Amino acid sequence: MASLPANTGTVGDSSLCSTSSQCPSEGTSNSLTDSSPPSLSEPVRKCLAALAKAETDTERLAALFLVPKLVKGQDCDKQARLHLMKSIGYSFLARMLRSKDSPEGCPGLMYQSVALAVLSCFTGDEEIMTNASILFNLPILLDIINDADNEIYEENLLVINDAYEVITAIVSTEQGRNSFISNRGIHTLCDINIRQSFQSEKALTLLLSLLKLSGSACWSYHQGTQDFNNLMTKFCEEFYNSKNEGKFELCHTLRTIIRSFPKSNYCEEAWLPYLQSGLRDILFSKITKEQRDPALMLLASVIEVSDFEWCICGTKEVIASGKFVAMILNLSFIEVIMHLEEKKLEDVVGDLDLVVSCYFIIESGVSYMANERLSMLDDRQKGQLYSAMKNVFSTVLKFLHEVSLDLKDNPTELDDNDNKAFICATIRILASWLAEETTASRDDVCAILPFIFTLSNEAFEAQKVQKLQSLPGKSGFGKPPIQSANEFVPDVLRFLLPALCHLIAEDKSRQVLLTINIHEQLYAYLVYHWSIFECCKDWVQQQDSDGPDKSSSEPTYLLDNAKFDTVNSKFAICTICNSLMNLVVLEPHFVDTSPMFGSLLKFLMNALPTLQNSGEYLVLYGNICVLGLLILKEHSTRPSSSDFVVFKFIQCVVRFLWDAHNTDQSPDGSQLTVSQEYKDSWNDASDLWFLGVQVTCALIVQISWIKDFVVESGWAQSVIENLVNVKSLEEPTLSAFEDLLVSVAVENKSFIEEMKTLGVIQVCQNLKMRTLAQLISKGGKLPKS
Repeated sequence: MASLPANTGTVGDSSLCSTSSQCPSEGTSNSLTDSSPPSLSEPVRKCLAALAKAETDTERLAALFLVPKLVKGQDCDKQARLHLMKSIGYSFLARMLRSKDSPEGCPGLMYQSVALAVLSCFTGDEEIMTNASILFNLPILLDIINDADNEIYEENLLVINDAYEVITAIVSTEQGRNSFISNRGIHTLCDINIRQSFQSEKALTLLLSLLKLSGSACWSYHQGTQDFNNLMTKFCEEFYNSKNEGKFELCHTLRTIIRSFPKSNYCEEAWLPYLQSGLRDILFSKITKEQRDPALMLLASVIEVSDFEWCICGTKEVIASGKFVAMILNLSFIEVIMHLEEKKLEDVVGDLDLVVSCYFIIESGVSYMANERLSMLDDRQKGQLYSAMKNVFSTVLKFLHEVSLDLKDNPTELDDNDNKAFICATIRILASWLAEETTASRDDVCAILPFIFTLSNEAFEAQKVQKLQSLPGKSGFGKPPIQSANEFVPDVLRFLLPALCHLIAEDKSRQVLLTINIHEQLYAYLVYHWSIFECCKDWVQQQDSDGPDKSSSEPTYLLDNAKFDTVNSKFAICTICNSLMNLVVLEPHFVDTSPMFGSLLKFLMNALPTLQNSGEYLVLYGNICVLGLLILKEHSTRPSSSDFVVFKFIQCVVRFLWDAHNTDQSPDGSQLTVSQEYKDSWNDASDLWFLGVQVTCALIVQISWIKDFVVESGWAQSVIENLVNVKSLEEPTLSAFEDLLVSVAVENKSFIEEMKTLGVIQVCQNLKMRTLAQLISKGGKLPKS
């Protein structure tokens, strides 16, 4: 008779061991006694007695044949099942699972078959399915389903079915899913589907369920990105070639896979053209709404991962007519209006996925139209789309207004995650419109601002702690999120930031925003994004410095996420700074009397020296410089020059303003040019530079030690030296430098003499700096205007 794998203990021993590995104790999760409680039924008691009397593997195996029928009967409740599993012994089942032998004269794989048949009887018991000893044997179960094409299973297909049933029960729990993922179970399921092995339909069902529940955490292993792309290639080719109903069913499959993967740039992946072409086939065909809706939802997912750009690709005829772009936008407009117009929240949430997908298509279209990137559309087509967009956003505004009134009477509706997620998605699409269209429906917008920002702040606070704990070096880094993807409420405040710049710039909306303390929300949000930016930036730099040896590096998934978070938070901080700049300029008295701006100034002064004044961080550097200068100008509580923090801040500001121009990089030294380090970012940095010089000039007049620093640092002298041989200069730049030199020279006779030595008279003559020339001629006295 064939024997089971050896056990270092006796049969029925409570420790699950084999000759090659050590497993967790099987008795840790239960506190059952050896005696059978009188509450158990007679059949159960007899089976327990038979198991207890078994002295050999053969006798125990014989007793096991009683278990499946018994567990499925009416005499076996949860307590009885736990007693049965305790008596069987996890170690005994584990040894049977590992065996591919069979007793003489018995079917192949009988030991495995019996073990799985027994385990499949207990799939409804979470306590058993999540026992450490069961989870320890997941690799064995994965090997079985991955080897399903092996001829050894031909005579016993129930082994495969039972293995899937047990795995499905395990991953129905959070603990089981985490264990499955950590055992590279996703890799196994991908491999089965790519090879189209036996029972690949079950593998796909299991995979899609896991992707929906655990999202990006499923791909957090080293080969995750490769497996994702291989899987997408397989299904996208099938999607492209399909000419029957299977094409529409694949829409759901592909959408689930795409949405589970961390956001990345897929423009160069081989599978994307197949996906694009397959979607065009559907949407240009005569189809029913039931067929079109999955395609629209998949379309939104494709746009999300590859940008709106692919919608304007294709044949020359399609591109020239703009037919595809116009069609998908108009389809989305119609769906949104049909779902929102004259509807209550509870009426809409049932179609949440479809409406939110249409939101995303429209949001992307708005961005492209605003940036004049839909050049294939003529003026008539653009006019029609713009008019349709206005109708959509009028409907969105009205819907949100009605929801805000309803929630006053029934606030518990927000306890439902679907309700909150849908409202947040609706606010997000409204924000995309407000960021581009600065004048439409302002009274209606002002009416719902308190509702929008109260909800957005709640959403931010709800996810803040979890996000910060998941950063590199923190306790939750690389771990699955606590909430599932379906429960996650987006950080709406991030999407409102561009619109906030416009809203704060306008009097009526600004006053509404101040009543809800928008400045405090923005300060908290700035600190939050700075934490993300600084942590992810430093970690990515550390990973890059480790060199080409990737064997010890983090998974690509984690590195890509950290890079995305770095860039996203960098742009968020810049946009927050712009909004706060508007607030400081337009409400100087409010800034002067608000303690928060004093705290914000200290934060900015400490943050700036940690950045590099070049490359990809130049614009961020400039934003922090200028916002700090503006607050320093308006806030009555000013630090003294002996405060090292403020001194270091002013030093960084001067460096940002000083390094922007030079003559060294011009051919003959006769032209003042933008420095090479600034050129790539100058479109965004130039306004910051001009405003920075302007505010610095004002501070030179207000705070005497700043004037002294500008002279002692050598910046003012460098300006003159650079301009001596320059014959012409653009008016804005010329005016900025003249204002700077005038501010420093006022009532400063010793510096005027130094300026003369450096050639300032020649500069004034060459560049026609009349105000500076008059100041010098009068010995530092400004001419009366």
